[in-house]
Order: sequence, then structure tokens, then C-alpha cells
Amino acid sequence: MAATTSIDATAGRLFTLKISDGGTPPTLFTIGGAKSTRMTLNAAPVDITNVASAGWKEYLPGGGAKELSVSLQGVFDSRTAGARKVWDAAMAQGMGGYLEAQLISGHGDSFVGTFVIESYERSGEDGNAEQFSCSIKSSGPPTYIPSP
Repeated sequence: MAATTSIDATAGRLFTLKISDGGTPPTLFTIGGAKSTRMTLNAAPVDITNVASAGWKEYLPGGGAKELSVSLQGVFDSRTAGARKVWDAAMAQGMGGYLEAQLISGHGDSFVGTFVIESYERSGEDGNAEQFSCSIKSSGPPTYIPSP
């Protein structure tokens, strides 16, 4: 008998970032070693508060810039294609270190677009596996694909 729940929840491991090989059509690779994926949608509102605002902040409708940020953390894996693509892009930061990527939710919706590496970190501790963390940001508008 299948278990039922009061909400439509999915396993966190299904929230994944996949990296394109750049081919046509593209092949998408999961980033091996990733344990945690986090997405943030940001919008930088433009403050237009003035003396007529009666002491309340006002923002310009449609002003500002939007971005999609994704951060990953996990065990560093140098053998999988997805992890290597991210490492290569990090090494090329400022010199065309862009990634074509797809962020996929366990609910079936996704974002597809071009991303730039904001930061990449590797660390190691005695008695633990070598770790990595990475933050990428959209370069231009990503395409949102709703769940089927």
C-alpha cells in the first residue's frame, strides 16, 4: 500500500543542476558529488522614495535587474563530466567561463539558461572527503519551463 501525505512533497535529491556539454543537441550531465542544491531568485528594486512618499519606501515598477542564483555543495568528484565542466568554467572565470545549465525541480519544473561562475571553493579536512562549493548566476534571462 502506497503512503499518502497531506502535501505534494518531493525528495530534495531530485532538485538537481545539470550542465550542458555545449553540443547540438546538448547532452546534460549531473554534477557528481553534489549533495546540496539551492536556488535564489533576486530582483534589485530601484528606490524612488522622495519627499512626497510620506515616509514610505517606493520602488519603480519594472525597474531593477533580476537574476537567478544557484549554489551547490558536496564532495569533490574529478571523474564525472558535470563536475569537470564546472571546474573548467571556474578556472576560466573572467575569460568566458560560462555554462549552459538546467536546474530541475523534483516537481518537474525547471530553468534553462546561460550561467557564469560567481565563486568556486574546494576544501579538505583531516578525516573527511575533499569538499567543493560553487555559486553560479544567470547571464541574461533564463527560460522557465513549468512542470507538465
